Amino acid sequence: MKTMRIYTLLALLMMFGAKASAQEPEWSWRTSLAEADTAFFRADEPYELSDGTVLLSGRTVYKDDCGLYKYYFPHPALQSLSSEGTELYHRQYAKEGYFGTMPHVLESGSGEVFLFITYSPDHDTCSSNYFKNFEPVTDHCILGLYKLNDDLSIAESHELEIPIDTFEWRNEQNQLMYYRCGQIFPISAFVDDDGSIVGAYTKNVSWDYDNPRGYDSTVFFRMDLQGSLVRRASYCGNFRSGAFPDDRFCRHHIVKADSLYLYYGFEYDVISENRSNLIYLDHDFNIVRTRYFRHSNAVHPTWNDEFQYMNIIRSQRGTTYLTSSFINNDYHYSSVLYEYNDDINGNGGTAPIVRYAERKTEQFDFPTYYTCVDLSRDGSLYMAYTLHQNVFVNGDSWIVIERLTPEFDTISTLFFGELGDRKSFSAFGIKATEDGGVILVSRINNLNNNQRWNDVRKYPAEAFVGIEEAHDAGFAVAVAYPNPGKDVLNIRTGLQNARVEVYDMNGRMVYRQEITGNVTAINTTDWSDGTYVWKVMADGREAECGKWIKE
Repeated sequence: MKTMRIYTLLALLMMFGAKASAQEPEWSWRTSLAEADTAFFRADEPYELSDGTVLLSGRTVYKDDCGLYKYYFPHPALQSLSSEGTELYHRQYAKEGYFGTMPHVLESGSGEVFLFITYSPDHDTCSSNYFKNFEPVTDHCILGLYKLNDDLSIAESHELEIPIDTFEWRNEQNQLMYYRCGQIFPISAFVDDDGSIVGAYTKNVSWDYDNPRGYDSTVFFRMDLQGSLVRRASYCGNFRSGAFPDDRFCRHHIVKADSLYLYYGFEYDVISENRSNLIYLDHDFNIVRTRYFRHSNAVHPTWNDEFQYMNIIRSQRGTTYLTSSFINNDYHYSSVLYEYNDDINGNGGTAPIVRYAERKTEQFDFPTYYTCVDLSRDGSLYMAYTLHQNVFVNGDSWIVIERLTPEFDTISTLFFGELGDRKSFSAFGIKATEDGGVILVSRINNLNNNQRWNDVRKYPAEAFVGIEEAHDAGFAVAVAYPNPGKDVLNIRTGLQNARVEVYDMNGRMVYRQEITGNVTAINTTDWSDGTYVWKVMADGREAECGKWIKE
């Protein structure tokens, strides 16, 4: 009988290994930055065009040992993939003396593809592209609209020069201060119903302790496809920071609601006294109403806990979904998804929260900076975020993709990543595809050296339907951490009607418990050191299993 139990455990372990080796998404694309490389393309956000082509928007990353940071990102870039994931074209859109932001990809109703990019003088003295290295020295920023050929080359270029203050305040004790110079950054850009482009950008002043140089401002604009400004409206902010908003903060902050535009602002472009402003604008960008949007547990009327890396989409029922990485006053990190009732006729100074989902990461020692969401054609939501556990000391790291109903009920929770080898996984962008699947852009960083990877995966809709389908697509439906561990074994899963079982290497069950939440914490203080096998059973059958080591 004992021999039979051992064979059973061996079979479980072999089956677990077989699952791992058979896991494949519908297609994947990966590029790497090796230790010896000096530059590579960093993908941040996916777009799916009407013909099925996938465009990856990002920037070229350069590596240099100069200054406080080892990496800098001056040049916008694009990579195109076929609908089957085959690599097509790559282009970099560099300008001498300029720092360019991550491109916003726009597609007209007739299938023409455009890029919206802003360029500011490059103040990074580590960069060979430092603006004072060129004659004449630039004294303006550029607002650019570029029509692309099929090979991503520029067919038409439309640029508007914007005067900017290029003053540089330097401080040897705070080398980051050189970023706080006059710059512009895109916040949003999309093709409106009438075929025009609607967007917004911030114009930031230079930081100067001795001679304050004015206030930051937010600019809303309408542009035709020939690059001509039809309308522009500027609103001054109420703080004089010159702080630069990393363009990964600036993705999609404007949604259309009937004849109004709803703008969800953030701390870098404050229009009123509140840090997180919901601005209602008419067709000509006149402010009709200003409200606040807040975290569910915000305690101060005008100073919310910080929203980071927001992503905003309009629901199919006239509300707005917003994802953010959330840091509370105790520096605990969470990934949050909100639905706001932002009807302009609603009462109160704060837009009501209809519902929210929070994925707490207080057990984890490294923040989940990026949270992204997109709406599927059937009204369900794809939400992606990152979990780390002691990743700096050979801990675990996963990306989580959840599929949720419009009411935020869980349809499925799926994981992928690697255990115990100091590889950090970060979800950067997600796109629900026309066939019901999803494209995920993530970054993998090997903390043992400087190697980094872009990792782009296309998953079919079927991957989110059942356990076998999830395994076939390369997902786990449950994970165990920390691994190795000491006094606690955590099982995280989104499965319903499930239980966890733990066996020692003799095949004896040492623990059994029904799963009632996302995380089941098992006290292992009295367990002997060694290797155990955990299993999650759902609907009477095994859903996931793996090894766990107690040290």
